[in-house]
Amino acid sequence: MSTDIKMFCQCDHYSNGKQYTYDLCPKCLGKGYYYDISFDPTGNPVLATGTIKLQQEVLKIINDERGNNLFFDRWGSTIHNIIGTKMTNMPVAKCEMAIRMSLDYLKMLQQSQNASYDNMTSDEILLDVESIQTTQFSRGYDINVTIKNQSNEIYDQTIYTG
Repeated sequence: MSTDIKMFCQCDHYSNGKQYTYDLCPKCLGKGYYYDISFDPTGNPVLATGTIKLQQEVLKIINDERGNNLFFDRWGSTIHNIIGTKMTNMPVAKCEMAIRMSLDYLKMLQQSQNASYDNMTSDEILLDVESIQTTQFSRGYDINVTIKNQSNEIYDQTIYTG
């Protein structure tokens, strides 16, 4: 959400699919933390807007582990709890339900925040989850989420977890 800017994150030294040592990490440059936002030449933070903002929030809520946000304890998803479970149809159904619950929370949170602050446009607000298609592989899931924003534009988000 635009009111939830976190200035820095603890670095896991993992970047572009490769694990680095502390001192050679390109993400944190050996500091152990990195800033998750950029600043323009005037010193103002560069924030995502429009449909990019919505897509970013969808990816973020699905990929973040539920309960790790101090300001919004229901932010995130529980798909991390499902990964590594026995391969049956039930984990796929649980995965899809976890994603749908996360996106329902995002929708409610966006509507609440926008009602209070009037800080989002219709293309930044989730209207509906059109579909969730999950393919389970031996080491994770390939998840395709189709969403619609309040401008009635439809977007696909593909997430690989594993």
